[in-house]
Amino acid sequence: MVRRRSSSARRLVTRVLLALMLAGGLWVGWSWHRGPQAAAPIVLTSLVAETPPADRARPAVRPVDRSPGLVRLVAPVATSRPADADTARTPQPQAPPIQEGAAPPATDGQAAPAPVIPATRPADSQPAEGNLQAGLAALERGALLEARTLLNEDLKKGLLPDHAVRARQALERIAAETIFNASVVPEDPLTDHYTVKSGDTLGRIAARFKVTEEILATINRLPNRNFIREGRRLKVLRGPFHAVVSKSDHTLHAFLQDVYVRSFRVALGADGGTPTGRWKVVNRQPNPGWTDPRTGKEWHPDDPANPIGEFWIGLEGVEGQAVGAFGYGIHGTIEPQTIGQDVSLGCVRLAPDDIAAVYQMLVPGESLVTITD
Repeated sequence: MVRRRSSSARRLVTRVLLALMLAGGLWVGWSWHRGPQAAAPIVLTSLVAETPPADRARPAVRPVDRSPGLVRLVAPVATSRPADADTARTPQPQAPPIQEGAAPPATDGQAAPAPVIPATRPADSQPAEGNLQAGLAALERGALLEARTLLNEDLKKGLLPDHAVRARQALERIAAETIFNASVVPEDPLTDHYTVKSGDTLGRIAARFKVTEEILATINRLPNRNFIREGRRLKVLRGPFHAVVSKSDHTLHAFLQDVYVRSFRVALGADGGTPTGRWKVVNRQPNPGWTDPRTGKEWHPDDPANPIGEFWIGLEGVEGQAVGAFGYGIHGTIEPQTIGQDVSLGCVRLAPDDIAAVYQMLVPGESLVTITD
């Protein structure tokens, strides 16, 4: 009896071992076939709340002073609002727009023109990838500024789609380490240190460097952007930021001067309703009210059902099809599941966290937005 039990036990152990070996072999084979996966781009830690549930898209009460952070991309959240709820008219605020800084922008230099950079080269053309491998190699050895220069030059010339993705991922990593944090890389032409002087406000400093006070508060981790101590050393960015919107890709590419830093998915106008051309940023407003021009229905600030979300960036057309167009804008949405589609009345629509980040970048009177096919 004991011998039969021992034999049965040995047979059971043998079967288990064979099953484990077979499973391991299958896993190794699948991993080999799948190949190495591309590293995900570094994203910035959120300083604002994640997207709230669909039945409570925005809090009913907001703090008076809040600085939206540069944020992590979030998954779409379903809501019950109609998909065509935005407009091609400037929202009607219930209060005067917030003034961006306590002094007009400095005039000791011209703003850098908005970059016109092709998203990709046609698949049947020769890629301009002479610096791509050199740039990636420089990044691996920690030469951030060299890598940024090489990769950005190739991105300007145009790259095949998969090469453009690799270049942008690398440039986003570099931006996270050189721009969107408190450190200053020596000899970086896009950043510098600034020592707060008597009479300075964050708004005046931001205007001098053609950026927003929100982004300076974020990268310097200022708890209260309305108070900065004399003698404090701040990191500043040499702006302005610009944006290029690709209609075919439903993507907004952000640049500091003409250096690529980050991309965001967008929704655009139905039936080609978003005009191409160049636009200038003319105003910004957090927590806007809005009136639907088709029905006359009004949404007040703090209304969680407000279709245009929590941030508005107003645009005015200056070149191309956009010349003379006004009332268009870049704004949020309470329907992030519509991102990537042509559903709006012409405006550029971003998910809640993404519009909070773009709102920190674009400066009225300085930033340009180029919309391409």
